[in-house]
Amino acid sequence: MNRRGEFTPTGRAGTRPRGASPSAARRGLPAALRRAVHAARRAADSVAVFEDAVPPLARALPFDLWAGVLLDPVTLLNVGGSFRHGVGAEWMPRMLDIEYRVGDANQMPHLSRMSTPVGSLASELDGRLDRSVRYRDIYRPQGLADEMRVLLRDAGRVWGALVLVRAADRPPFSPAELELGAALSGALGRALRRSLAAPTNPADGPTAGPAGGPTTDPVGRSVGGLLAGPAAVGPSALTLLSEEYAVLSQSPGAEARYGELAEARAHGTGLPASAYSVAAATLRSESGGSRVCVPTLDGGLAAIEGWRLDTADGTRVALTVGPAVPSDRIAALIHAYGLTPRECEVLAHVLRGSPTAEIADRLALSPYTVQDHLKAVFDKTGVRSRKELAGRLFFRHYLPGPAAPDRSR
Repeated sequence: MNRRGEFTPTGRAGTRPRGASPSAARRGLPAALRRAVHAARRAADSVAVFEDAVPPLARALPFDLWAGVLLDPVTLLNVGGSFRHGVGAEWMPRMLDIEYRVGDANQMPHLSRMSTPVGSLASELDGRLDRSVRYRDIYRPQGLADEMRVLLRDAGRVWGALVLVRAADRPPFSPAELELGAALSGALGRALRRSLAAPTNPADGPTAGPAGGPTTDPVGRSVGGLLAGPAAVGPSALTLLSEEYAVLSQSPGAEARYGELAEARAHGTGLPASAYSVAAATLRSESGGSRVCVPTLDGGLAAIEGWRLDTADGTRVALTVGPAVPSDRIAALIHAYGLTPRECEVLAHVLRGSPTAEIADRLALSPYTVQDHLKAVFDKTGVRSRKELAGRLFFRHYLPGPAAPDRSR
């Protein structure tokens, strides 16, 4: 804590939380964790990565509540996931407020800078849980205590987080259990990233997914990735919130738009977690605004934007949810496929139709180096030619899809 009572992380960037190391991954995973990783690899979409992988963990990592969080790899904002096995919906506004406005121990940005991105409240606070705002305001009133967070990282980016919570009558997570959590980070992060870019259209044929990922499930059904097709979200809708995140008013169809987002919501009534995360980030932002793209159930992307409004009646937050623009989908796919900055530059020229010699001249590379980068792009996106690459990224992701039916009527 600093002198103003605000939380200041105690760990240094690039260090490991106490008790955690990557050695568990080298020694091999227990059977329960192997089953979890196997289930994650076979999951049909990114929400299913959590829903299928977490139950097998209970034997090796006992917990009482859990949540699987999809994170934007650039901003680390919450963009969906599975929350129906965690705290109830009435706790979600305060949870996201602490995460993105107030600050606390065991925060996502702090963990993302760790060489091993796993931590627990008890280990970070030397067992003094009452120093955590999240514990005091959310966990203790429900008879809960320690929390473990595992950031799911692959290709140099964070794609999500697994949050496990124990009841007060259980011991805190041990150093050995933190090691088990650390061993899951890369495997589940890889499964999550691949699920975000998996092809959805059966007409595309048996082309492999990114980095050789599957396009069908074990019984041959088409597998859909959450970023793998044009958005089909209906017209933008507006929600007006108070500074305490109470809904003051909504435009017609707002609830239907939120219902199109890829999120297994917490039990109860309220907005999706992604909406609260944008609202909290908006209230904290110096510019008074925030924006993030979130996956949709139909395989597309929606955009949630927030603006802070200072009115005579107090501070308000205006949220809109609507279709993402084509450039959002391309950027999301580039992240999901794990392309390097140089591969992105080569890809941009390829999509403009530039031949290899021209690309080499513009980027001051040899033609052979350009071809090496292009081969890497082919391998990561699961295509075999420039024509197939342009078809996958442009015709399937850039062109707008049909509007989703209006479910509000």
